[in-house]
Amino acid sequence: MLRHPETALAAWKGRRELPRELVPEWPSRGVAIEGDFSGIQRFVLRPVPGAGGAARRLRARSFRVLALTRLAAAKVQERLAPGAHLFYSAGGRFLVVSQPNADWRERLGSLQNELDEFLLTEYRGELVFHIAGAEFGDGRIPVAQLREAMALRKLTPLVGALQGTGGWRSIDRFAFSGAGERRCQGCGSTAMVREERDEDEIELLCKTCIDDRELGKELLAHPVAALGRSANGPVSLLGERWRIAASGELKIPVIAHAPLEKGRPADFDQLAERATGRKYLGYLRVDADRIGEEFRKLEGDAYRTWGLSHLLDGAFSASVDNLLRTRFRNLYSVYGGGDDLFLIGPWNEVLCFALAWRGEFRELSDNKLKFSAGMALAKPRQHILTKSDEAESALDDHAKKPRDSIRALGDTIAWSEFEEIYAGARHLAALHGTGMIKSAFLHDVVYLHDRYKCGDERWHSRLFYQIERNLSGQAREWAKSAFLAPGRFWKNAGSMMRYAMLCSREAPADPAI
Repeated sequence: MLRHPETALAAWKGRRELPRELVPEWPSRGVAIEGDFSGIQRFVLRPVPGAGGAARRLRARSFRVLALTRLAAAKVQERLAPGAHLFYSAGGRFLVVSQPNADWRERLGSLQNELDEFLLTEYRGELVFHIAGAEFGDGRIPVAQLREAMALRKLTPLVGALQGTGGWRSIDRFAFSGAGERRCQGCGSTAMVREERDEDEIELLCKTCIDDRELGKELLAHPVAALGRSANGPVSLLGERWRIAASGELKIPVIAHAPLEKGRPADFDQLAERATGRKYLGYLRVDADRIGEEFRKLEGDAYRTWGLSHLLDGAFSASVDNLLRTRFRNLYSVYGGGDDLFLIGPWNEVLCFALAWRGEFRELSDNKLKFSAGMALAKPRQHILTKSDEAESALDDHAKKPRDSIRALGDTIAWSEFEEIYAGARHLAALHGTGMIKSAFLHDVVYLHDRYKCGDERWHSRLFYQIERNLSGQAREWAKSAFLAPGRFWKNAGSMMRYAMLCSREAPADPAI
């Protein structure tokens, strides 16, 4: 976990006077080995919201991916020893560097086959780990060669478990029998289940969900997570088991904060109850903009690459954790690290966090980096994976198109405009809350705004009529200034009306809500 983001920022900027002991050594020649997980999102987001302990299982699965990544990196170091060391590990990926080694391909190939077999057996292929390597002789990270090797490797996922020397293995490698299996109430998968009691609830859970529940409890007790060897630990890889401890052999950067309800992790129903007005959750997906381009600009400079990767991972883990603990205690982090973040919490607090994190991230990166965000509204028992996909679509299909934007409540808004629009929405909600603006007026404006987006030029005269007829005093003057002259808020009037509706206890009629 990065404690001093200014150190990483300085390294990214190329300040060579920094103490070199802070940065792992990159030799003049050797082998670079990259590891990358596939299937992370589907695996992490599988827990069912209505089931008991879903928040703990989400936290556990997110941590499990980070832990498996770090353990896989340690296995690579072990196979290529002596002289191999970890350069960085973040967000389901790692980079290990080794001194020149004549048989590195054979060693990594053997490890890849073992990982394929383990993941197919333990996780039924839901998680897939890829290892790729490339030699270098110029003291720089072989970026292009690693990219080509990784792309080639990803064409044959789990091949080490599916093929043998004589070709494809037996059919049981491709299909699981399902004999005696039932639907797990924790994750919805078909598996061997057993009855488990958690407080007053009895559920049918698979072994993975039982392990995740216990792992989630341990993570709550250890704000700074590390892995230590243990015969009965909840995390395993290739025959070795590991437990969570305050100190251990391998440190794992995590967002430790979790909302509580009477000393226990709050469930999604309890989080929704903390929302202003309508009891909805907000699902927020955040992703840094043009990060691939930023890494390419470094042209394999190991020192500066370390700086950028550690700046990003520290920002999206340690810095987010600090912001949640100090200002946004009702928000739950599903995962954060690398260059992305996924949060769930009361819808209005999620929007407030997004604005606060924008300012913090720009400060951490010295105004050099930006991010985009997408938010989806959800009732507390809607499936996590479905609403996550909706938030991801808001991010990728809308906010990422212009970049440096947020997509929320039906509109895509540039960050440069969001603070003013958000303040205007809160003022509108206050006018609505005091009865100075009625719900019918909000719905009429949403309709007219939709007509405006369809090219209907009559919206202006109709809106003028609605304002004159339905508003008076302060509300009338503010609405004219906001939407008619100079109309600085009209472009985003729809999202502002929806915000005001959500702040009310009345059931919104707008299908976008």
